[in-house]
Amino acid sequence: MATTVNGTSVNYGSAAWDEDAFVRAFEACEYPPEKFRHADHIRLAWIYVRRYGLAGAEERIRMSIRNFATSVGHAPKYHETMTRAWLRLVYAAYAATPGLTDYVAFVSQHPTLLDKSALAPFYSPQVLTSDEARHNWILPDLKPLPAPVDNPARATSPIR
Repeated sequence: MATTVNGTSVNYGSAAWDEDAFVRAFEACEYPPEKFRHADHIRLAWIYVRRYGLAGAEERIRMSIRNFATSVGHAPKYHETMTRAWLRLVYAAYAATPGLTDYVAFVSQHPTLLDKSALAPFYSPQVLTSDEARHNWILPDLKPLPAPVDNPARATSPIR
């Protein structure tokens, strides 16, 4: 289902699902895999960072996506570095706009999150497509991921 807000088109399969139903179905590996698109990955990360903070969200999304991929026969597609890097981009955006409680409003404020190539400024293709990055957390090789802006003292410190 596609929704447009302020000129931003958000195409995500979980649009008709409330947050709890979406998370419950995804974590139980009952969510329809054909509906799990990039924007749904971002939505799941956003829900998790709001509920569990950065560290808790990171652990939960790693486990949930890995379990889901395995349940639909796509375990080799799980990518450790991409999962964690995207979660950290979502967290930085969330920290900049913590008052947003509507997903479409959130991604309308942070449309870069819907761009599948948003990791390109941080990772070279050689690093991101490597087996090492697929199986392990690799720090960005081009520039650090953005730090959350919830604490101005940390704004210049990259997320590690």
